[in-house]
Amino acid sequence: MTGIVFTADTRDLDRMSVAWAHLIGQYEWIAARAMTEAAKIAKAGIQREILPMIEGGPTAWTRRGLIVKYARRDDLRAMVGFQYGEGRFEDGAFTRKAQGVAAGRYMGINARGGDRRPKSSELQLRRAGLIGQDQFLVPPGSKTRNPGVRLNRHGNLSGSQYQQILSRVKGFTTAGSNQNTTNTSKRRQADYFIMRYEGGRPANRHVLGATPAFIAKRVGRRGFKPALWITDQPNYERRFPIRRVAEREFARAFPIQFERALTKELEFQRLRR
Repeated sequence: MTGIVFTADTRDLDRMSVAWAHLIGQYEWIAARAMTEAAKIAKAGIQREILPMIEGGPTAWTRRGLIVKYARRDDLRAMVGFQYGEGRFEDGAFTRKAQGVAAGRYMGINARGGDRRPKSSELQLRRAGLIGQDQFLVPPGSKTRNPGVRLNRHGNLSGSQYQQILSRVKGFTTAGSNQNTTNTSKRRQADYFIMRYEGGRPANRHVLGATPAFIAKRVGRRGFKPALWITDQPNYERRFPIRRVAEREFARAFPIQFERALTKELEFQRLRR
């Protein structure tokens, strides 16, 4: 998600305090300090009210992804939000960290609602021509009995499982890549394949009109278990009122922090005399 930006709005500040800050020539420094402290308090509000809403609890990665950008005297803007990269609020095109989807992407879609963007695994399968250009992968629900994948407490797959599945279905398309498994190695390891349907019935991939329905894990000689459903673009409801909580906490804290920063600066200047 894009960081929530706070600016130096003086409407709710004591006019005399603002005048004093300008008079002593330290308004920008005092405002920057107050904005930074208020943004930290907004972050604490998100931690307190939003993170407990995450099903299964937030991962350590999500907790670390909640960051604050400090205001400076030459840039009176503070920000709070979930990062996409190291210290970055903005989303690079389909950018992923090594461990999975960036915290900003996950929390952003849950904060605003709307359509989910494709993951790198889905882009790989699209490039390989194994799923349609508008299709996505969805793990089996928590109520699915004996799914063909291991789900964590958040109902997701690990990155290593995605890599294994892509390898088994020959989803890697990089020139010279040897990450796809051979038929011989499949027999020694967990095997996955794409189940296609035509007219509501399973069909061979060579059948005209057969469309991908799900990725399955082979069990025994003829059995299989659904591992990942192949669906249209998932749409999420707005679940996390991140902006409302952050703006409320910042608005409450900023006037208090401005008074504290002003008092500290006046005391500092008194001691210098």
